[in-house]
Amino acid sequence: MKSLLLATVALIATTLPAQAASQKEIEASMQQMQQAQAKIMEAMMLEKQSKLGFNETVDTLKKNAEARGWKVTGVLDAQEAMKKGGHKDAKPMKIMGMCHPGLAEAVLKAQQKAKQPPALTCRYSVYEALDGKIYVMRFNTSLMASMAQGEVATALTSLAKEEDALMSVVLK
Repeated sequence: MKSLLLATVALIATTLPAQAASQKEIEASMQQMQQAQAKIMEAMMLEKQSKLGFNETVDTLKKNAEARGWKVTGVLDAQEAMKKGGHKDAKPMKIMGMCHPGLAEAVLKAQQKAKQPPALTCRYSVYEALDGKIYVMRFNTSLMASMAQGEVATALTSLAKEEDALMSVVLK
């Protein structure tokens, strides 16, 4: 019994350093994966500074969208919602629901034909950052298009060009 106990202790003593090393390797690998995911998420979003003030940016985007045939489905005052949630120092932020019906339909049809899940966002954020400047944030449709193939890539490329044109009136 004593020899079994000693053998067990010896086995544990010799495997612990190996387990610790492999645990450190696992943690390092997980950290690398998290960093890669953060870079992908950063690339998936476009954040550009507006040349206009906050309200001017929101109003100009809305008017330009409507003039270009987009549907503005709503504007959420995220600052107000954050303040109601207890964030007294919340900076101005509005989330604009805007979609170009023809281009959105083309993207969704191409995705269905390719048996891909629908992946289309019609949300654009306008906000004042901590640096006091006004920014517009949106999904990087051009990047999505570059990763797609066939009709999906074509439809996303068309949408990306239209988004760029829409945004050009407010971005620096």
